[in-house]
Amino acid sequence: MPDHTILPAAMAAAAAGIPTAESVSLTVVDDVGPWTVAVSHPMARRVDGLQYLLNEGPIFDAMSVDEPVTCPDLDASAGWPEFAPRAVLNGVRSILSVPLPTEQGAGVLNIYCSEPGEFGAGTRSAAIAVAAELTVTLGSARRIANLTMALQSRDLIGQAKGIAMERYKISSDAAFALLSRISQERNVKLRDLAAEITTTGLVDPPH
Repeated sequence: MPDHTILPAAMAAAAAGIPTAESVSLTVVDDVGPWTVAVSHPMARRVDGLQYLLNEGPIFDAMSVDEPVTCPDLDASAGWPEFAPRAVLNGVRSILSVPLPTEQGAGVLNIYCSEPGEFGAGTRSAAIAVAAELTVTLGSARRIANLTMALQSRDLIGQAKGIAMERYKISSDAAFALLSRISQERNVKLRDLAAEITTTGLVDPPH
């Protein structure tokens, strides 16, 4: 999961750096489906959510054609019969969605405006440049999140080892071996087993 301290700042910078942008969001697509990792304003999250719910909108089109998709006036859009009127009710009249490559799956930068109007060359160029920068930022955020999770896992396993050492009066290496055997027998990840042990204080030896 991406780090949630870097991306909101990136979204605020994106909104400030793209002409006519009132709110922006970043959609990431993984094995589960599309989801919004960061926004500059709650409205963008709502409009993203409408697209995920209805399975239509510029996010899906941008991913499909792998190029920016623009809609200068949602009231006149016939391409998204379910999404367009609901987006207007949520205060959005024009949208620019720019796809970006990511390390895992696809991503889309979404620019939302409350007024109809064409997205000029300056806006499109800025959006494409920001999308490229966000690709790097998203990769960094994921690496930070993975490192954080790894450190948390290490801490949990250390605590679980301590509990096993105290209960069975064994060495650190023996405690780790014991946890590994329990993990294999129960077919659960070592981190999940460690979390269970630190929560319950119970270490059930393998049969």
